[in-house]
Amino acid sequence: MKLDQLGSGKLDVDKVYFVDSNIFLELELDQEYADECEVFLNKVKIGALKAIITCFHIDSILIVMENYGKKPHELRIFISSLYGYKGLRIYYLSLFDRISATRYMEKHGLDFDDALAYSVMKKLGINKIVSYDKHFDSLKDIIRLEPSYF
Repeated sequence: MKLDQLGSGKLDVDKVYFVDSNIFLELELDQEYADECEVFLNKVKIGALKAIITCFHIDSILIVMENYGKKPHELRIFISSLYGYKGLRIYYLSLFDRISATRYMEKHGLDFDDALAYSVMKKLGINKIVSYDKHFDSLKDIIRLEPSYF
């Protein structure tokens, strides 16, 4: 996992996937699609696939995990596990990114976290998201893929 802003480095966006928080949550909460998500995330972990997630989406994963009764040490294990993902980069949001997301909320009727993902994807030129959230299907300039695709 690279800890950077992504703005200064080269990024081959044709081969990068934005990972929605629900992919990690399926695995962490042992939900219906946990096995598919584990296969996909293992590919990111070994660096076979390149992926991006925002710091906001990581925080939202932690909040949901806590709401599902996960203990602080379980949250810590999840956070620490992200260091082992060779193919994962974390995008650190600016205030401008958040403002931009509110515009996409208005324009496309998205909630804040989906609009934030979309805004970052647009900014970085990424057109593929791995997600179970079908709201992304209404956005014609991006492709939503489910982990079973991989």
